[in-house]
Amino acid sequence: MTTIYFDSERDAAELMAALTAEGYDTSLTREGFAGEDDSDDRAWVLTAVPFDERVVEMVDVHGGWLPGDVHLGSPPLDLPGEPRRLKDR
Repeated sequence: MTTIYFDSERDAAELMAALTAEGYDTSLTREGFAGEDDSDDRAWVLTAVPFDERVVEMVDVHGGWLPGDVHLGSPPLDLPGEPRRLKDR
């Protein structure tokens, strides 16, 4: 059994419903990563049995990630290369 992680409860619930409709046994919980104090930032964790290629195909479609995947979240902000001057002295 492998876990599937989600940032969004809605995405996790959509995949859970799709897998359940196809006959998979699923469960959904929340898990905090090391160093997280804010309970609102905990990931949604979906488990599916059996875990097979069909599940892996559906993970990307529904916005989840698997352990070992590179998960970057939001793209980095476009920040200026140097401080901006608000006034000329």
